[in-house]
Amino acid sequence: MSNTDPSQFQRIADYKRSWSNNPFLNAQGLEVEEIGTGEVVVRLPQVLPSQRGGGGTDHVLNGGVVSYMFDGALGWAIISSLLAMPEALEIDPFELRQFTINLDITYLEASIGDRFEAHGKVVRVSRSTAFAEGRFFDANGKLCATAKGIWRVFWPRNATPVQS
Repeated sequence: MSNTDPSQFQRIADYKRSWSNNPFLNAQGLEVEEIGTGEVVVRLPQVLPSQRGGGGTDHVLNGGVVSYMFDGALGWAIISSLLAMPEALEIDPFELRQFTINLDITYLEASIGDRFEAHGKVVRVSRSTAFAEGRFFDANGKLCATAKGIWRVFWPRNATPVQS
């Protein structure tokens, strides 16, 4: 790692900073924070009126909002884990791609309130596939949903192969 160009560390930091500038996140009022390698929290600090309507009511968060918060939290936890690998020092982090293969959500409680968090954590990452899990909380810390998912990973063509 001593032969690594110091600017690569800056490119990875710039990429991580770009998470909070994601147009989809911004349009939904979401914020993302990496709390550790392979661990991310996506926050909804204030629910928009258009995000309500779960269970046919105007005071419950729509399940679709829970879904895209989980997709973001688990997906970015995976990217966070991938960027911590030594191989990430050899690539342009903006060219590292992954997409959701499967996202399984279990809704435990109605999501009632004005603030929510989706926590994502990596379970396992290999050269081509990653697994993550998550938990969804209301402002009072009540667990409202859980998730697990599988993602396909695409390293840039010039990337050093990742060891499984």
